[in-house]
Amino acid sequence: MVAIMSRQAHILMVHDYPPITGGGLAVAVQELSRLLQAGFCFTILTSRLTDHFADDRPHANGGVRKDQGPRWVVAAPYRAVEWLSSADAVVVHWTFSFRLLSTLSLVLGPLLGRPTVCVIHTAPDHCRYNRLRYLPSPARDLLLRLLCWMLRRCTAVVALSPSHRTALSSADIPVTHVLPLPVTPTADYLEAYRAHHRQNRLPRVIGVAGELSKLKGVDQIPPLLRSLTPDFTFRIVGNGPLARLLAWSKHNLPPRQQACVVLLERAEPAKMVHYYRDIDCLLLVSRTESQSRVALEAMLAGVLILARRTSGVADLVSDAKTGFLIDPSDPGSVRDRLDRLASKPSEAQAIRAQARELAERSFKDSYGRWYAFFSDLVAGAGKGLDQPDPGESP
Repeated sequence: MVAIMSRQAHILMVHDYPPITGGGLAVAVQELSRLLQAGFCFTILTSRLTDHFADDRPHANGGVRKDQGPRWVVAAPYRAVEWLSSADAVVVHWTFSFRLLSTLSLVLGPLLGRPTVCVIHTAPDHCRYNRLRYLPSPARDLLLRLLCWMLRRCTAVVALSPSHRTALSSADIPVTHVLPLPVTPTADYLEAYRAHHRQNRLPRVIGVAGELSKLKGVDQIPPLLRSLTPDFTFRIVGNGPLARLLAWSKHNLPPRQQACVVLLERAEPAKMVHYYRDIDCLLLVSRTESQSRVALEAMLAGVLILARRTSGVADLVSDAKTGFLIDPSDPGSVRDRLDRLASKPSEAQAIRAQARELAERSFKDSYGRWYAFFSDLVAGAGKGLDQPDPGESP
């Protein structure tokens, strides 16, 4: 039972991605706020941008989300002071894109005397693949030094996995906490898992989901399409700078192989579980991650993971236990892995069960740790609350 307080602590979440449809970061912020809203009052402040799933502007209602859950506010960066001033604590979800609203909030929050937390969602290598790659190295180094200066004035700096913390620490980022974001094991995911477990199909449908970019390793998918089709079918959902490359690669395949490559521009986050039901394996070839949300979703749904060994993924995928580690630059070795799964259905079932168990355990642990973290954050103002049962809140 949650203790009844005279006023819940007001926590302002800030990020630079579209509400609801902005990919993993925006979905994760919404889910974290929804899970913890029994104990805290959340407002999610975001700028109005287009990301790799969709532009959210048709869904905005006067700039404020009116549906159930945390309040969404779409606002320009110049209004940041107004919103920061009204919060008891500020949690900035930040990436190495140095986007304006989130970066400005990291500076203003401490100046306004608000407890300010920076949750970093990418690794320093992100700079090599976004618009900052065009800057001279000295300029990028200066930006990193300025970032470290800003972060030392924050109340806390959060990494999303142990390997993510290692990547940040190697760039002298002062990480204070490692707090993976929760991915809720809903009934829909359980139903999808049971369907995969019951059918135990041969691994013939391979999924790729998310931003289609070099950072996500999408430039290495065309050779896999040429090598693995038509024996295997690819279902690719997402958009990004390499979407045209994939479309061109599909167009240049023989007709029989073309038919085995399905390109889907977008999917509503709430409907991704249906996508997971339609695929047998999820291919993760990112060059760097902080915490792979799609990996956890796939594990909950009973989808087998084929992943490049990289930060943020290696914390989840243990080779031949919770998935398979692959080299995407070697299509022959990927085929060998798939053939092994087809020849050993009992091994596939064991991996499927162990992966779901890991994802369920990750959810319960991260939910409890985030609640405790927010309680400590606002305790100095006398607004700490009793923790509800994590099994009941969702």
